[in-house]
Amino acid sequence: MSARAAIAALALALPAAAEPPMAVTMQDAVRAAVGTRLDALTAGERARAARAREIETAAALLPQLTATLSEMRTFRVNLAAEGLDFPGFPSMLGPYDTFDARVRLTQKVFDWGATRRAQSDEAAARAAVYEERAAREQVAAAAELAYLEAVRAQREVAAATADDELAERLLSLAEDRRGQGAATGVDVVRAQARASDASASLLRARVAEREAQLLLKRVAGWPLERELKLLDDFTAVSSSQPALAPALQDAALGRAEIAAAEEKARAEDLAAKAARGDRAPSVYLAADYAQSGQLPSNAMNVGDVGGFVSLPLFTGGALSGRVAEAESKRREALAQLADVRQQVELDVRTALERLSESAAEVFAAERTLTLASRELAMAQDRYQQGAGDSVELVEAQAELARARAAEVSTLSRYHSSRVNYAAAIGRAQEFKL
Repeated sequence: MSARAAIAALALALPAAAEPPMAVTMQDAVRAAVGTRLDALTAGERARAARAREIETAAALLPQLTATLSEMRTFRVNLAAEGLDFPGFPSMLGPYDTFDARVRLTQKVFDWGATRRAQSDEAAARAAVYEERAAREQVAAAAELAYLEAVRAQREVAAATADDELAERLLSLAEDRRGQGAATGVDVVRAQARASDASASLLRARVAEREAQLLLKRVAGWPLERELKLLDDFTAVSSSQPALAPALQDAALGRAEIAAAEEKARAEDLAAKAARGDRAPSVYLAADYAQSGQLPSNAMNVGDVGGFVSLPLFTGGALSGRVAEAESKRREALAQLADVRQQVELDVRTALERLSESAAEVFAAERTLTLASRELAMAQDRYQQGAGDSVELVEAQAELARARAAEVSTLSRYHSSRVNYAAAIGRAQEFKL
């Protein structure tokens, strides 16, 4: 089966689209991915769980109000069994009723450990929010790179189509010249071989395009059976590149990973202070009010109010162990913060290097494409005038195909570098082609 027949068979084998293609931009892909990708969803749930823990811990510092209601009938009580045996007083009592309806209020007036623990969980909740932002940034960058890959595949199909059409034109030229007696059968065979290669390249490009679109649909959470129409395309290369110092400053302020690591370090520092604060005395206030009696009908108002102080004197080393553990976690969090800051700086420097390099590659590829087009035009003129041979023409044709492919690849790398730079400074969700 020829390459052209294979392309036709592939088109027939593909299911017919039940709906028109869905027109999408890169920002559409980003919004869809952020709303459906598991990474972003789980990060959001972790942030909500951290917020719930913060509320739960803070609740220990707020007034606690409880209500109890009891009514009991005691049939027999042996006072002698309780050590109460008085002459002339019956040892057996009952039956009798008791009723008690009570409201009790407790309030921590001072608890250094609980206060710091609540502040630690508050910082941990903020860290979880920043981690959710970081996850959204990563998902956005993945969606943008998948969109760029789909655009690159689409561009490669266009370049392969142009190569295929050119090969057909040059094959017709070779056949015409052989009919005129100005070319040999070898010239026609060379043109046929080049046309076959071009058709096979077009087939591979079409398959790669469909695979790239499937990947994009998977990342964005779109139905895999729905066809896509990409509205965004590669834009021109900018001649100016970001400076290192402003980029590092933007990353320090924009990268959610740094903010999350800072909040985690703050949370562990407060947790260490909470562990040390558990050695301090705690002051409590308690009050209750009740209706108490034998029956609700004869219940009387009773109540009490007071306070107490709790001070741990000996805990068997439990407090010392908690303090040592908290201090270890604090040092670990500080080390992670330093590592994250260094990694962010590395990301920015690497992204800038690749951005500058890829921009230079694009300019070189565009110049190569221009020269290859001129070379082909000159070779075609020489061949038509009988001053050149088919070998020169086929080589020029192959060089043009390579130049077209190189231009698409370098443009793709350049815009991928732009995405990586945006992610490096924490602005992946704001990226636009």
